[in-house]
Amino acid sequence: MGRVTATALHLALWVLAGALYFLFVLPRWWELMGDTTHTLGTVLRIVTGVLIALAALPVLVTLLRSRKPEYLTPQLALRLRLWSVILHVLAGVLIVGTAVAEIWVSLDKGGPWLFGVYGAAAAIAVLALLAFQLAYTAELPAKPAKPKKEKKAKKKRGEAAEDAEAVGAQPAADTEEAVEPGVEDEQPAEVSADVEPEVDAEDDAEPAGALRNKRPTGKTNHRLRRRNRGSVAVDE
Repeated sequence: MGRVTATALHLALWVLAGALYFLFVLPRWWELMGDTTHTLGTVLRIVTGVLIALAALPVLVTLLRSRKPEYLTPQLALRLRLWSVILHVLAGVLIVGTAVAEIWVSLDKGGPWLFGVYGAAAAIAVLALLAFQLAYTAELPAKPAKPKKEKKAKKKRGEAAEDAEAVGAQPAADTEEAVEPGVEDEQPAEVSADVEPEVDAEDDAEPAGALRNKRPTGKTNHRLRRRNRGSVAVDE
């Protein structure tokens, strides 16, 4: 039995059982108003329970087929189908058992308890239906995870661009700093070039002054400066 066949059969049984449940189990307006007999209502309640229990057959067939190793069915899907079978059978048994109990227990004495059991059986049947449908969802392959590193990559690119700009600005600043000392070095060179001629001029002037202020030496000058002071000859 394929997936489509099993799902269609399961839904057909469920729709029929749901209609009978609403008409003859809860709230059973026709029977309470006296339009139908209690015997007919009891029979139809038993039929409703049997139909809900039979809805477990498509689930059981699907479970046996999906357990084969070649299908590689996830354990979650297998567990959901197993619980669906159990819940279908449990809901059907509760409805059938309560319907049979109504033969001896009147609604005046145990009506709230009987209706409580019917309501619990309906809730269990709904859980069984959901478990069967969710089992197919559990078989779907997991979606690939979306990449979450795109924003980080963009941020890293922006930071890399800022670093590149900072690195490009540093060589420019270094070249400017390198050019400024060169300019400062050229100025002292000019000053030294201007000062050197003055120093040379002074050096040239010093020999000339030295020659001008140099006193004559020799016997002639020595004799001219000799003076007679009394009887003592003094040489300056």
